[in-house]
Amino acid sequence: MMEPVVGKVSTADEADRHIRHADSSLRGSEGKPETSGTFGAFVRAAGARPRRWWSRRSLFEQFALLSSLVLSLSVAAVGGWVGNRIADGVLRGTSGAAALYMTNFVEPYVQSMDGGGTLSAEDIRRLDGVTELLKSRRHVASVKIWARDGTIVYSTQKALIGRRFTATDLTPSLQGEIRAGMADLQDDDSEFERSLSKPLYEMFLPLYKNETERIVAVAEIYEDAGALLRDQASAIRGAWLVVGSVGLVTLLALFVVVHRGSTTIKRQRSAIKQRFREKVLLHRKNDILKSETEDALRTAARIDDLVHTRLGAELHDGPAQLISFALLRIEGLEQELDGRTPKARALLTEFRSALQDALKELRAIAADLFLPDLGDSGDLAQMLRKIIRAHECRAASVVDFEMTGVPERLPRDAVRCVVRVTQEALNNAFKHSGSHRQTVMVNYCAGTLRLSVRDHGCGFSGTSAKPLSGLGIIGMASRVRALGGTFSVISNLGQGTEISCELHVRSSIAGTDDEHPQDAQPIKSD
Repeated sequence: MMEPVVGKVSTADEADRHIRHADSSLRGSEGKPETSGTFGAFVRAAGARPRRWWSRRSLFEQFALLSSLVLSLSVAAVGGWVGNRIADGVLRGTSGAAALYMTNFVEPYVQSMDGGGTLSAEDIRRLDGVTELLKSRRHVASVKIWARDGTIVYSTQKALIGRRFTATDLTPSLQGEIRAGMADLQDDDSEFERSLSKPLYEMFLPLYKNETERIVAVAEIYEDAGALLRDQASAIRGAWLVVGSVGLVTLLALFVVVHRGSTTIKRQRSAIKQRFREKVLLHRKNDILKSETEDALRTAARIDDLVHTRLGAELHDGPAQLISFALLRIEGLEQELDGRTPKARALLTEFRSALQDALKELRAIAADLFLPDLGDSGDLAQMLRKIIRAHECRAASVVDFEMTGVPERLPRDAVRCVVRVTQEALNNAFKHSGSHRQTVMVNYCAGTLRLSVRDHGCGFSGTSAKPLSGLGIIGMASRVRALGGTFSVISNLGQGTEISCELHVRSSIAGTDDEHPQDAQPIKSD
């Protein structure tokens, strides 16, 4: 058994180190392959600092950072999508209104183009009037009317009339599709529009034959996009404002909830840490108290042995010698009374017999109180043989003795404890069992010394407390537990009693292997 280490009780800082060590063990990942080489060390060092910084943040701070990032990205994505949808809606609405407007004002003057015809001078004059009206009301920059073969049949830039261009943008409108969007002004026919140096909104509108679905021409209209862009920007700002407000309100609500939860967790964590500190302190104090108690019990056992030895010596040297002296004087008195009355001689004989019995009892008590000298050997087998031989002579009984695997030398406290328990158990068996045969078995394995003393007598039932209430059983249990061992009594009525104990000890011989002690062969004594 290891000697207790007495020191200062663990402080709260030490408990905090225990907590941090447990937290790092729980957070540590298992099974990750280590990166070899200088680059791997650099990567680990570079990643360690952000991880340490992140682990020091509270739950609320971690949530605030992550949720702000996620919500910002979400608001940006939703706001961008909504803004694009609004811009597309504004364009569609503008192009729809323009299509209706142009249909009412331009379409009546292109009817002569049905079947491949051209515009008359009157039609051109009326279209000039319409374009002037469109410029004043809808901020129209220029108007072009295309024939199906790509020829410009009308334009506010008269130099373009009659010229033919390759215009792929006309194809969808010739199939009935209204197309609108910001003008890129990269075509050859857009030289005038490029010279305006301002953003323009371009629309391609199919023009139909009256009361038919037949397309006779395509109108291309350029409008000033300043007002349109302002409307788009205003609509997008409104969308961003709504989405951002909703996201901010949601984030604030989550912050409130998570902050309350984080505060509760932090408070509970502090309470757990405090309880853990208190538990560590109590464990340390309990360990110290336990070691002090075991030291006190061992000291008490040693004092008890000394007291027994002292009492045995006092009984042997005091009352036993006085009784011996009295017996000698009685023998002298008998010689003086030789030939006197038989009654006096009978009385002296009775006195001598009583004194001899008393002397025998005193010597037996003194022998029980004495332990054989341990010397420097600590040889348990030798000590037990002496105890057993003395018991066999005194009690006229037979003791079977077997010892297996016990080292030659053991700690003196363990030897003294085993010898005392064996001595007391043999005396109890002789007094209470009614049997004249007992068995003592001792074995040692893996640092554990086990003693078993068994008789083949009457035994006792579990309901009978008398055999367990004597000082002998209590004294044996106290000796064993003083060394940190276990003690037990097993008995059944009519099947005898077994007293056993186990002690955790180490061999006193340096280098002795507990699993394979030197004295590995069983020792038997009958």
